[in-house]
Amino acid sequence: MRRIGSTLATLAAAGLLTLAVPGSAYAANGYLEINGVVHDHPKGCYEVLQLSTVFNFTDIPALVHNVPGCQSDFVQIIPPGLAAEVPGTHSILIR
Repeated sequence: MRRIGSTLATLAAAGLLTLAVPGSAYAANGYLEINGVVHDHPKGCYEVLQLSTVFNFTDIPALVHNVPGCQSDFVQIIPPGLAAEVPGTHSILIR
């Protein structure tokens, strides 16, 4: 009987963890446009190699980093539905 209770507790904990982070496996709704190039349902890091206009038509903020690869702290936020000019050698993260 003790083994059944332990198994049920383990399964319940695993189920709660699965429900706790559902957004991490999904891309953003909408699209990100960088210098006219459209990225549908973006997720991850996008490089900005030259001065670019970035339109964030997603449902989440886009985080602008001042180095390629989204490795540094972000330096700007582009809220959903807005655009911004982003200098070259930057990167944009959509989580």
